Amino acid sequence: MSSLKKIVFFLILITLTTLLSIFCKTENRSNAALVKADFDRQLIELQNIVDQKLSIAVQNRDEKAIKQSFLQARIKYKQLEYYIEYFFPSTSVLLNGAPIDEIELGENLIENPTGFQVMEEIIYEAPTTENRKELGNEVKKMQLNLQRVSRFNEQYQITDAQLFDAIRLEIFRITSLGITGFDTPNALQSIPETASALQGIANVLAKYENDASGKLIPSAISYLDKNTDFDHFDRLTFITEYLDPISKHINLLRLEKKIPTAASGGALRDDATSMFQINAFNVNKFVGNSTLFINDDKIALGKILFNDAVLSNGNNRSCASCHQQSLAFTDGLSKAAGISKGQSLLRNTPTLAYAGLQRGFFYDLKAGTLEDQALDVVHHKQEMNGSLTQAATRINSSKNYLTLFQKAYLDKTAKADPWKIQHALASYIRSLSPFNSRFDRYMQGDKKQLNQEEKEGFNLFMGKAKCGSCHFAPLFNGTQAPLFIKSEAEVLGVPATTDTLKPKIDADLGRYALYAYPQYKHAFKTSTVRNITKTGPYMHNGVYKTLEQVMDFYNRGGGAGMGINVENQTLSADKLNLSKLEIKQIIAFLGTLEDVQ
Repeated sequence: MSSLKKIVFFLILITLTTLLSIFCKTENRSNAALVKADFDRQLIELQNIVDQKLSIAVQNRDEKAIKQSFLQARIKYKQLEYYIEYFFPSTSVLLNGAPIDEIELGENLIENPTGFQVMEEIIYEAPTTENRKELGNEVKKMQLNLQRVSRFNEQYQITDAQLFDAIRLEIFRITSLGITGFDTPNALQSIPETASALQGIANVLAKYENDASGKLIPSAISYLDKNTDFDHFDRLTFITEYLDPISKHINLLRLEKKIPTAASGGALRDDATSMFQINAFNVNKFVGNSTLFINDDKIALGKILFNDAVLSNGNNRSCASCHQQSLAFTDGLSKAAGISKGQSLLRNTPTLAYAGLQRGFFYDLKAGTLEDQALDVVHHKQEMNGSLTQAATRINSSKNYLTLFQKAYLDKTAKADPWKIQHALASYIRSLSPFNSRFDRYMQGDKKQLNQEEKEGFNLFMGKAKCGSCHFAPLFNGTQAPLFIKSEAEVLGVPATTDTLKPKIDADLGRYALYAYPQYKHAFKTSTVRNITKTGPYMHNGVYKTLEQVMDFYNRGGGAGMGINVENQTLSADKLNLSKLEIKQIIAFLGTLEDVQ
């Protein structure tokens, strides 16, 4: 080969190599990078709506334009929600967090809410000079927080695994929060906003497959477009026939593309495709330390301890004395019985079923773990009047217990100590989450489990009645999907008696008795309504004996709706306007949440 030919050959080779390299980089320019670039473009669109429409409308006091531009901004935000919630969770709270003060107890810091939900409260009340000035300030905060997202995103490197996890969690967020009206209680725009959130997911999938999730998401959006009535929207059908199939498709595509799961840090298993599937939750994710992970031996030991009076110094009371399995681990009393005859405790006995799937314990959330709860109850003078140290001494005199402790903890000393007792009890309680009710079986595919009345009840619970905006599916307690990292307390204005003519608020101050913040006055943990047909009487003080009474209380707008002065009530004081039939349907649905023993 001549020198000239060699030179030409090498030039061609270099050119081809360069082109191939460019092509590979473009091809390998991960799809995640393309999604990130698309997010940047759409974020600018959102900023333009806020800057050029909402801000100007507020300045001009144009009420029609304010509502229009606000709703337009929220629609665009929902399209980006999967990304912002996942990659910028702290900023997402400032953009669309609940309109309640956040209190950092350790730092004695109170953070006032800001963002879309705060704006909505202002926009949908009668306009005044003062609240429109406040709205203008909220718009400025929104502008700054959107700029923060833009700056953060420039520096952020995302992966395919993270993106698939983000859209998976967004499906769960829509299921539990989006379609309930949780973050749009006044405008009630959850149906069109759900369509926008699904479009955001479709935009991601379009980078990974040619048909952009086939017909699944377009069909879901079409269903939303045809069924716009918030009060009558069939959420059960939408979840089972649209959202769950979309989630399964996302997972199949992830597997096809050989994309690994990402550790999202939430309580669901990283490969869960539905919050309602069997074993969707990893109970160990509610445990902060791997040495505390539960196993069958710890559970078996904890169950024996739970039913043994050995923990009380008088050997006269066990945990099961007040938490009876036949009553879903409650006692059937308005207020728990004290250890002394004729004595009652301050509050109603809460169920222990599903207690392991929450982040705070007792009605006032004073305990952060189940281990702390066990310690408090055993040592409480009016509950068990015991001592874990003394109980350990008594337990260690039993050969049977020594064998069980050695098996559970693989400890050569084979002895009980206070910490092991606490943890064994906690392990047993963490096992009390069977998810085997008729509702669960329906959601897992057995469509014979629910009748029409019960289906209607679920749709009302998750929609018009607004139950699902505090009792979050699928746990139906105050631990919010999709990460389940925080358990909520609410101020309901629960009365002392059933008198609706001259009601007075119950004297129990709730969390305020522990932490004297005005926001905590009469605040109590939101308990699960699973097995609620077995756990009456209801509320922290057991004031209501029937579910009909409970529903009447909520239908009136809680304490404030009944006329009680509850300035810090977090429950809306507006009447729900539920008919007797609708209340009957909701109660019928609640009956489907009873577990099979």
